[in-house]
Amino acid sequence: MDFTLLFAVLITYSEAFRDDFNTWNASSYIVEVSAWGGGNNEFQAYTNDPSNIYVKGGNLYLRPTFTVDHAQFDESRLYDGTMDLRNLWHTCTYSGYDGCHKTANGHGEILPPILSGKITTDFSFTYGRVNVRAKIPKGDWIWPAIWLMPRDSHYGGWPRSGDIDIIESRGNTKAVINGVNQGVNQLVSKINWGPDYQHNAASKTTTVRRKEDGDWHDWHVYSMDWTPDHIITYVDDSEILRVDTPPNGFWNLGGFHGNDIWANGGRNAPFDQPYKLILSVAVGGDFFPDGDYDNPRPWGHSSHPKKDIWEHRADWSSTWRGEEAAMVIDYIEIIPQQ
Repeated sequence: MDFTLLFAVLITYSEAFRDDFNTWNASSYIVEVSAWGGGNNEFQAYTNDPSNIYVKGGNLYLRPTFTVDHAQFDESRLYDGTMDLRNLWHTCTYSGYDGCHKTANGHGEILPPILSGKITTDFSFTYGRVNVRAKIPKGDWIWPAIWLMPRDSHYGGWPRSGDIDIIESRGNTKAVINGVNQGVNQLVSKINWGPDYQHNAASKTTTVRRKEDGDWHDWHVYSMDWTPDHIITYVDDSEILRVDTPPNGFWNLGGFHGNDIWANGGRNAPFDQPYKLILSVAVGGDFFPDGDYDNPRPWGHSSHPKKDIWEHRADWSSTWRGEEAAMVIDYIEIIPQQ
């Protein structure tokens, strides 16, 4: 092989990221350990426990489990105990909103009734191709996502620095929202951007892919092409979402008022900075609005939604059929633009 070509191949390889999950390469990831609720009032605590994150048969599993199935918990502790994440899992990655230490009050809210998994690549990149071959979970109130967040929040907190959701889904077989079934038969692909959470312009950059027959609970390759000119997401190389860089920038596309917070960035700011890939399996929370579900949403609008979902588990827990409730990942591939 020509030396110049060999050198180029080696450089390309060294700057790419690939994990086939023949073993668990923990050093390649930031594993979230926190019970803060993920910003959407979710019901899980993320852990590094081998019940929630494990490799088997060349696949990675991110699997939600019941907190009471952990050796350190039982029904009594769920209602009147504490969850000290540093003591249990020897680390805590986010302390805000009591994320490292929860205290239950049986007369009010209980501890997070679900434990689950979330990982972020230590590898970051600006522009390139992402491919993730995965099987998303099926089961009531499960919320899988394959997404990216900025490494440095260069333009400020969410959504000022952007957020790219390749896909997310609801695990319910039936989730009729606004007259349309939006359960595991639907993939949502979107990018979040705006000057603050009250002015997130994601509605301008959101698309869904829906199956009229069947669902997405099977093996598929979820991908993204990201360049200064566009962000395109795919399932099995079929385009879901395409966002071309606006000629006058995202500030003008959003119709925001005041000073352009991205004026000093690239023409596609805030999507011009290094991002990291995230895979997560959340449970419950604001991603499940009022609707007609296969089993009625148990938490309503009460002040103790975790208690509500737990006390109605007889209605929905049978939909979590073993490892079908897990997101299973065959491989992750990130190829930065050269």
